Amino acid sequence: MRALTTLLHVISSIILFIAAISIIRYLFTAEFPTHSDVFWMGAQAGALGVSALILLALGLLLLHRIATHKL
Repeated sequence: MRALTTLLHVISSIILFIAAISIIRYLFTAEFPTHSDVFWMGAQAGALGVSALILLALGLLLLHRIATHKL
């Protein structure tokens, strides 16, 4: 049972890191316009940035729990 929980934590953290990396890659490669929609593009970038930080934090939390065996 402990091995299954560890495996699920590893898979979950990998999925979270992939999602966060894809969001960060989108933020760096997107060509945001410089016209009147700048506010909404900034809001979108901010929301995606916060989402990426949350996903990274959750992934690191899962890895920390695996490393310290507090499953």
